[in-house]
Amino acid sequence: MKRILIVISSIAVLTACATRSVSKSFYIEPVTDRYSYFLIDSMLQYGLDHEALYTLLGNVKPMSSLVGFSFPIANADTSLSVNADILNRNEHGVYLDRIRTIQEAINAIQLPDIKIVMIPYESPWENKRLIQINVIRISALDSLLKAKEDFFGQFGFVPGTDPAVVVNTIEYSGRYERFRGYGYLFGYPDYAVDFFVRAFQTNDRTGRFVERKFFQIPAYSGKEGQFVYAYPKDMEPTAEVDSVLYHRANYTLKQYEQIRSAYLNADSTVQAYKLLKDAK
Repeated sequence: MKRILIVISSIAVLTACATRSVSKSFYIEPVTDRYSYFLIDSMLQYGLDHEALYTLLGNVKPMSSLVGFSFPIANADTSLSVNADILNRNEHGVYLDRIRTIQEAINAIQLPDIKIVMIPYESPWENKRLIQINVIRISALDSLLKAKEDFFGQFGFVPGTDPAVVVNTIEYSGRYERFRGYGYLFGYPDYAVDFFVRAFQTNDRTGRFVERKFFQIPAYSGKEGQFVYAYPKDMEPTAEVDSVLYHRANYTLKQYEQIRSAYLNADSTVQAYKLLKDAK
């Protein structure tokens, strides 16, 4: 439930295209420029190599964090919100142009049962706008909204609700509703979601940190802290819940490992969009 944000240097990403050769076998009909091909591939490859694999290629998680960007365009003083010049085009226009490039690339991605959404919010640490990009498997979201209608129904969410509406509503909901909503969306077991919410309630009420352990599910990158959730310190993972989730994820990971090499470019980057198109 912890906000998962992978902040990437937008300037580095947006200038790297000059050195990258791109395969001509892409399916991105709405996009004609080489950089958009690069950007789409780069975002999708990052997701496939990390936890978004279990949403993009599998049906393990209804939603995953795909990638994030950071831009110096946030308002540091809310009293200036009535000022039409709060964001000076001459100073900040280049960042808006870059965000537009990212948004257009996302709009061009056409994958069955997949929706990609951007969520902008202000960094709590510095005067920046964080752009979080999440990927949602629509059928899994619909199933979740039905299975957990005792929670999601309070927002008026039913199967068929626009994924962007669901994610943005949860992002800006109350503290505990946000934790619970993200826990379900990120595919964590019910007991882990309950524990996480109760742990924060206890911490807020008493100031006492509730000790916990973490269940780790590996990704292609091999890094910990991606598909991971907390559980009580005095509890052991169960075969019925945790092992089943682990093996479902591992099946998808093995599938990706088997096909990934067939989509490598000469520079060892992956034709990620083509891979996902072919996998459908």
